[in-house]
Amino acid sequence: MFARLSAWITARSVPGESIGRILILAPRATLVTAADWLQELAAGGGPIALGVTDCRQDREAEGLIEGVPALAMHPELATTRLGRLQPRAVVVIGPLQAGDHDLGPALDTLTAPRIWVNAAGDGATRTQWDAVFAVREGARDGAEVIGDPIAGAVELPAPPEGDAGFCERFREYHEKGHPILLAPNTGPGEEAFAFAVLFAVLRKSAAILLLAPADPARHEPVYRDAIKYSLPIIRHNRFMTSFVPRKNRVYYIEDPETLHAAYTCADITLPGGTLAASETPPDLGLPLACGSAVICGPAEHERHPDAATRLRIAAEHTGLVARGEDPEQVADEVLARLAEGIDPAARRARLAEWQSRQSGARAAVHARLQALLGPA
Repeated sequence: MFARLSAWITARSVPGESIGRILILAPRATLVTAADWLQELAAGGGPIALGVTDCRQDREAEGLIEGVPALAMHPELATTRLGRLQPRAVVVIGPLQAGDHDLGPALDTLTAPRIWVNAAGDGATRTQWDAVFAVREGARDGAEVIGDPIAGAVELPAPPEGDAGFCERFREYHEKGHPILLAPNTGPGEEAFAFAVLFAVLRKSAAILLLAPADPARHEPVYRDAIKYSLPIIRHNRFMTSFVPRKNRVYYIEDPETLHAAYTCADITLPGGTLAASETPPDLGLPLACGSAVICGPAEHERHPDAATRLRIAAEHTGLVARGEDPEQVADEVLARLAEGIDPAARRARLAEWQSRQSGARAAVHARLQALLGPA
């Protein structure tokens, strides 16, 4: 009974400073990640307030963006609170669902302009949207595909010059269509994950894993541990012949120059820093620039507005890279990429198109909001 009374009181009382603003509705984690974009939105479109859709108490929503009011906006509270807030406009980011509850009925009561960003699924069938933006093709019927404005424009490194001599070592794998997997800059626990992926792939196809631990102090112990897996392994620093025999399953790399060359001939990259909790920040830019398919593991990193993090957010949201929660799921994604065909040039062409679309994602939302509302 006390919980119901508390929810009733919360719903009927809204902070005065939140009234009449552009209201941004999203889960707390999304709002934290989108902080720099939302500050841009406020600078160009006018004052904003944050409605945290997975919070039921205002104290849970505090401290998201300095100087920006935030309040609980779980769907159970939304109908009452939206009426009291009288928002100038509403921008919904991501899914409309919060557990078993849907924001749709509350949004249907509004006459203010409504924009749905990073839209996916059917959503509220009755809600009249003034604009619907999606991050990828097919995410929602009728949506304008603009990329992910949370990440905004992203930078990619220039692809390195290919080392034909190094890649020539894997000629037999290329000729037979057997994939070359690369697990670069791995940390503790990640090599075991990469080996588990390799074993799962080997049940369907011959393959070789290029493995490169990040910390030189771990090179020797990781190599000794790798031997225990009873996989035919070649150590680059002791490799004396021209070609890697097709029976080999692991190629062990211990220097940055060789790893740099390996990026240019890997078909699929499993970035270190994503396979298990690690202090090593994942590098997605270099394998993407080289035309490699990128498949991440389940590990997350703190999300700051630096270039590498913005790239990962955009790549994951838009489906440029795949992700698996365990080695079996990552292996399934590897096999799916193989079924699509390995064409680095085509991947690079799609990457250029993706980057161009991504660079205009924020401007597209800002322009639509300004067209609806006029000057701030």
